[in-house]
Amino acid sequence: MSQFKATPLFDAHKSFVRLPMGVAMLNEYPDSKLFIETLCKTNPDIMQDFTQSQAFLKSYSRKSEATYRSYRNEVERLLLWSWTISDKTIIQLKRPELETFFDFVHNPPASWVADSVQDRFKQIGGEWLQNENWRPFAAKISKQDRKKALAGGLDVNPDKSGHKLSGEAMKICFSAISCFYDYLADEGYAFGNPIPAIRKQSPYLIKGATQKSIKRLSDLQWDYVLGCAESAANTDSSYERMLFVVSLLKSLYMRISELSDRSNWQPVWQHFWEDSDGNHWLKVLGKGNKLRDISVPSALFPYIKRYKNYRSETSSNFNTNAALVSKNRGSGGMTSRQLRRIVQEAFDMAFDKMLAEGFADEARALREATTHWLRHTGASQDIATRPLKHMADDLGHASMGTTDQVYIQSDMKERARSGKDRDV
Repeated sequence: MSQFKATPLFDAHKSFVRLPMGVAMLNEYPDSKLFIETLCKTNPDIMQDFTQSQAFLKSYSRKSEATYRSYRNEVERLLLWSWTISDKTIIQLKRPELETFFDFVHNPPASWVADSVQDRFKQIGGEWLQNENWRPFAAKISKQDRKKALAGGLDVNPDKSGHKLSGEAMKICFSAISCFYDYLADEGYAFGNPIPAIRKQSPYLIKGATQKSIKRLSDLQWDYVLGCAESAANTDSSYERMLFVVSLLKSLYMRISELSDRSNWQPVWQHFWEDSDGNHWLKVLGKGNKLRDISVPSALFPYIKRYKNYRSETSSNFNTNAALVSKNRGSGGMTSRQLRRIVQEAFDMAFDKMLAEGFADEARALREATTHWLRHTGASQDIATRPLKHMADDLGHASMGTTDQVYIQSDMKERARSGKDRDV
């Protein structure tokens, strides 16, 4: 039952959106085509499962790449489980079988879990063939443990046995599969959507939490990250980009995606603007394709000016339509992956300096930091001095309740400190 005997079905967003709809898409992926055609010999309706799923993903691929990727992952797991383990089409599954599917997803067998995130397909001889290392689930190892292992020449592969999805991941799974069955019912392919009833009784969706700690840099860690980036830029002007990126992400509470080039949005210098009262703003496209304007603090101006001057001096065609953060080679802006590498280099510099200056514990904690910690760091520092509504608008939260829950109620250290001196 647990052996993985399947192939991936749907490629990355960039490839998926350019492909023809229907069975013709499989001509590009011979391994997947053979896999489905073999299954169809015993259950011909599997092909209709595939085309209905493809149409669902096509519809949601229009919204954003992130939405497509999230829905693709969950729908693909359901299809592969249904076809290869349950031996049924997705509309033949009854409630008890779907409950078994969610049990399976929560704790998948090791054969369904990869050592790391892998591309689904590899181009070999002009054809997109299955990547043998890909699996529907991927085990992860923390950044700190990975770096320790690499430094010691040890195996960095995580333990795949006992891999379990978090409550948040299960919430995403239920949501995506429910949306999928709603679509199938609307199209007349499924008789209804059984997922809400299953979700209501699920033991995997636990409300509340024992600890709502957000991941952020300490004041000391942030001082070192900013200081190292600034020292590097003072010594070598090519590091002006690093200084600009880390100061922008932290000060404006930006997600890394909001600074990156996407198919439907390219951040440019024109997106910095000034209103009639002399206030400065940055226009960004956030989650859910929502535009918002983030207020720009005066303390950020010197960093903006530094990078702008650097760009003017090193580029002959720099203007207001130029990419906000440019590549060293070629034209256009940068991807999220490229921006993460820049931030990681700043973290690594700070780690080395903190270690050398005797702050070993703080340095080791910095090993876990990701780019998103900069957003949390800026918001956590400012939440005590700015109105909640202003913070929610700058962060791009639809509700002030989200901002309150994440940045006010989440500081466990402060809550513990204030609670120590209570009387009995």
